[in-house]
Amino acid sequence: MFQKIAEHHNTQFRLCKTLVAGFKATNEQDLSYMNGYMDTLFDFMDPGGDTEALYREYLAHVATFNPQKAKEYEESLDEHLGYKIHIVFAAAHVARDLHQGQKDKGGNDYFSSHLLPVGKSGHNWKEQVVGLLHDAAEDTPNDISTILQLVKKKLETWMNNPDDRSWIDDFEEEFFQYPAEQCHMPPEEEWNEIATALQLLDHHTAPNREEYLSRICTNILALKVKLNDLRSNMDISRIAEPTERDMERLERYKREYEKLMTAFQEQIGL
Repeated sequence: MFQKIAEHHNTQFRLCKTLVAGFKATNEQDLSYMNGYMDTLFDFMDPGGDTEALYREYLAHVATFNPQKAKEYEESLDEHLGYKIHIVFAAAHVARDLHQGQKDKGGNDYFSSHLLPVGKSGHNWKEQVVGLLHDAAEDTPNDISTILQLVKKKLETWMNNPDDRSWIDDFEEEFFQYPAEQCHMPPEEEWNEIATALQLLDHHTAPNREEYLSRICTNILALKVKLNDLRSNMDISRIAEPTERDMERLERYKREYEKLMTAFQEQIGL
């Protein structure tokens, strides 16, 4: 059985290899047509192997006529192969350290009851990182630059000690991806994207709550994380005996959630 599966994969790989050569020779630019074949590589993608190399060769071809799509595909590939999940683990370690001893309104550990669920709600590594760190500038003495430097330092320490992977243990069951041996460090552009979202999510940077929410609506990354944040905040089960004030705050969260969800739907064209 396994031999037949391997033979099938080899056949698919050889076909894709021939197709990539053909795409390049004929300057094919129909992405739907090409992806219909190339997406099959994901079924048996081998990190660092021939399948990944072939797919990256395909992306290099896509970049010749659609650089934006090629970049999106590359990000998806890195996500799929676990090349960026290291950053999420680093953010989780940093957030847990920075918020140590803090409690939520129900008396629960703030990291475990709120920050970790918000981080886990992210659909990609950027949303997860921002979710984990979204309160750090508000609730700790650190500014955003310092917070991200702590994440980078954590990553560098891990990458410089590849034999020690004990850092995975604490959050292995919390996130769906296992970190690959290799980590693709984000370019400065992506760190700036994360920093911008974190700044917008810090309510201290806005003169009032209305302006704070309006600013968040201008940034899709901050907007997605704030929606996850509000979902967590609306979980009244975190408070054993909610007061009238808690219920009033819950109603405010619901109104804000509706406003931000409308903005999100407009951004994605719904």
